[in-house]
Amino acid sequence: MKTIALLLLAAAFLFTACDKNKRASKKLMKAGNWEVVELSVDGQNISPLPSWEINDCDIYEELCTASWKLEDKQSQFYWQFNEKAKLFTISRIVAPEDCEDFYTEEVEQQTFKFSGDYEVVEDKRKTKTFESSKTLGYGGKKVAIRIEKN
Repeated sequence: MKTIALLLLAAAFLFTACDKNKRASKKLMKAGNWEVVELSVDGQNISPLPSWEINDCDIYEELCTASWKLEDKQSQFYWQFNEKAKLFTISRIVAPEDCEDFYTEEVEQQTFKFSGDYEVVEDKRKTKTFESSKTLGYGGKKVAIRIEKN
């Protein structure tokens, strides 16, 4: 009888435990505008700074998307958390209509160059910081992104 009670308790615990990836994704990526307040490569600031318009999504039902906005232009990217919300991934969405603009639009270059896997360094309600040395455009260099919720 004691064994059955322990098994039921363990099963109940497993079903009520939080999924940290899903919780962090919802916590970080509430739909809306996030200002990029730092974008740097090896300590050198990149300008102009973009903003991110995060689309609402359920990370288990769909690929999560956002817009990387720079001045009056924008480029789409996927985002995702992994490794219990310690890893954040950005991946530029390659859309056929953006192919012509890839070499001429700075926003398309930024989403490509900053695509990669980032360590989540700071995770506060309205401020997030990500660091990486594994981006497509700056491999081996320390890239930092800090965003703030408006």
